[in-house]
Amino acid sequence: MPLLPRTVVPIGANGLDPAHFWATPNRAAFRALGGAALVGAGAVLVATPLLGTDGGKSVLDYTVRCALSSEQVVYGPDGDVFSGAFGFAPGWTGRALNTSEQRWVSACIFQHLNGSGEHVDILLKGGHPVLECPLDEEPFVDFIVRDATMYGNAFVPGPVAGFACIDPDLTGELSRVSLSCPLDLSLLALERLCGHVPTCGIAFLGLCDLACTENAAGDQTCHTLPLLGPLLGPLLGPSFSETIRTELRDVDLLPLYPGCGLL
Repeated sequence: MPLLPRTVVPIGANGLDPAHFWATPNRAAFRALGGAALVGAGAVLVATPLLGTDGGKSVLDYTVRCALSSEQVVYGPDGDVFSGAFGFAPGWTGRALNTSEQRWVSACIFQHLNGSGEHVDILLKGGHPVLECPLDEEPFVDFIVRDATMYGNAFVPGPVAGFACIDPDLTGELSRVSLSCPLDLSLLALERLCGHVPTCGIAFLGLCDLACTENAAGDQTCHTLPLLGPLLGPLLGPSFSETIRTELRDVDLLPLYPGCGLL
C-alpha cells in the first residue's frame, strides 16, 4: 500500500475511505489499540489485525498521522513506515491513550474520512496547541470556507462513535458553486463520512449553531443533542471540548461534496 507523504501541520489530506474505517474487523482492531502502548521495541507497531490488509493499513496510517507528531516515525513488522503529523497523542508510543487523547485522535480521523475517494486538503482548527498556525501566511491563507465540525470517541464501544455538524456558511458556499445540492444537508455529510457503507458510526446534528457554542478564539464546545445542545446539552448529555472544524479552499468544495454536482 503506498502511504501518503507527510503533511504540513495543521493541513491534512482528506482521503480515508469510510469503507475501510467502518469495517467491523477494523473498528474492533482500532478500539483495541487505544488500550495499550502503540509500539514496542525498536519503534515497531504492536501486533494488530490492521496490518493484515491494505484497508487496515490505511486506517493505521491516518491513525498514526493524527496521534503522533511530525518528529515521530513508527514501523510495521514488514518495514512499512508510518509517519506522524498532527501530534494529538505523542505519548501513545509508551502508554495507553487517556480519554482526551482518544477524543482528539477520533475527531482528527473523522475529519479525514472522504467517501468521494478524492484527496482534498483540509485545514484543521480547534482548541489544541498543535492546531495553532499563522492564518495570514501561506499555505494557510487559501483556506477560506468553513466546512464542518466533528467530535466523539471511536475508541469506546457502541453504535455511535462520533458526531458531525455543518457550518452555516457552507450552505451558501455550496449554493454559489452548484444548483444541484440536496436540500437535506445530512445527505452530503453522510456521503462524506460514510460513503456507501450501510453501517456508519456518525450522527449528523445539522447546523453547528444548534449543537455547539464558540468562544472568542473560535474554538467550539459541542454536545450530542441538536437544537437543545447549546442550552440544555450540558444537562442532558456529554459535552466535547475536543472538537475539530475544518476550512477548505473554495476550489475543493465539489471534490469533497460531489453530491452537489456542477452548475
